[in-house]
Amino acid sequence: MGRIVEHIKVQNYVDVAKALEEIIPESEIRAVEVDAIIDTGATFVCLSRKDIETLGLNFHKSVYIGTANGKTSRRIFRGANIELNERSFVMDIMENDDDTPALVGYLLLEALDFIIDPKIQKVIPNPAHEGKWMADLY
Repeated sequence: MGRIVEHIKVQNYVDVAKALEEIIPESEIRAVEVDAIIDTGATFVCLSRKDIETLGLNFHKSVYIGTANGKTSRRIFRGANIELNERSFVMDIMENDDDTPALVGYLLLEALDFIIDPKIQKVIPNPAHEGKWMADLY
């Protein structure tokens, strides 16, 4: 399977909520749009420090992770609204190294009920749910 890249839009969810309450105009919602590698081996959506600063997200905590280069520490930021293929979900963002491209991990794919179609190398709605967005409850 080749590299799968999808376009995502990430917004500061606090700004989105303020715009919904008409506290700020929609034009003031901080947002970035990036092409992200779909990486089912990754957990989080990962963005660069620059993109996280543009979004104005709040630092939550540091975590230790395992990478191909060994164990390291990464920062987690709260309050991102992430849109992929016309579905969106609010979740945390992990900060990437400056030389690592944006990534979409399995948490967002699960939350949005998407799977990877290896034939067309795209993210698609889960066919088991007839294209409808469904959440599994356990």
